[in-house]
Amino acid sequence: MHSKLNFSLTQLEYVLAVQKTGHFSKAAKVCFVTQPTLSMQIHKLEETLGTVIFDRSKKPILLTDTGKKLLEQMQSIVREARKLDTINQAAKTNTLQGELEVGIIPTISPYLLPRILPLLEKKFPEIRLKIYELQTSKIIDALNSDEIDVGLLATPLKIANLHERQLYWEPFSVLCKKNHALSKLRKIKYSELNFQDIWLLEEGHCLRHQVLDVCSLSQKKAARRSYQFESGSLETLKNIVNACGGYTLLPDLATENLGRESVLIQFERPIPAREIGLVSRRQHHKSDLIDAFADVIIQSIPDHLRRMRQKDLDVLPIE
Repeated sequence: MHSKLNFSLTQLEYVLAVQKTGHFSKAAKVCFVTQPTLSMQIHKLEETLGTVIFDRSKKPILLTDTGKKLLEQMQSIVREARKLDTINQAAKTNTLQGELEVGIIPTISPYLLPRILPLLEKKFPEIRLKIYELQTSKIIDALNSDEIDVGLLATPLKIANLHERQLYWEPFSVLCKKNHALSKLRKIKYSELNFQDIWLLEEGHCLRHQVLDVCSLSQKKAARRSYQFESGSLETLKNIVNACGGYTLLPDLATENLGRESVLIQFERPIPAREIGLVSRRQHHKSDLIDAFADVIIQSIPDHLRRMRQKDLDVLPIE
């Protein structure tokens, strides 16, 4: 028995746009159509399905309970349709091509992107990257809502509906001023760190939690300084250490371009490290592009990171 449902991919895409923006007018702009056109097509879809998808009395517009149930299936249908187009285009040209939307956490992007982009352009000139710098929680939200294709961040997340690919491990070092007590040590033990003069990233950065884990500081009182500061940038922390003293922990790729008054001290083994990986929705229609992106990342990192052995490291959890 054939289904009597008769709807278009365009109608589903309009629904997804409204759900994302919370407004019919904003969704129409995103979809490059007039608001009456978009509203009419969504109304036709609702008539076809025999249900109301959006509660239009709310501002921003919200999905009805039935709409929430339908949304995931609509996302799946649109994803599969896009997969057909990706496969078709690749078959026609016999080359990898298309747009890959990537979310990257701020403690990776400034150090890895300058390495990745020239190599990607050389090896895969038909792949276009659209890059967003986002914290981990925002990347997860964007993956679940299909706003991005893949996230480059610290792993493992261990989220059921997401696929993870481990890429490399990145060890930490201590950055301090040359006159700091830690600067006299050849190698540092965890037990030699204290909370009195550490500089941290602000809340929301997974690297903050990893640093606190190393220092066993999460339950300690804040440092007694005449000023308090938490940054969203590792570069800012590097400059503050160089000018004001204290210390911070840096991942390996952030250890270049240090100030003249600063010194970098390595940890004793096992060295604290973070795992870096790619995260995407399972059965992604751009899996070939994601694989190519992963290969370029691995090729672009320094040799010593590719040679890292997990047995020499204390790989830290995300939280």
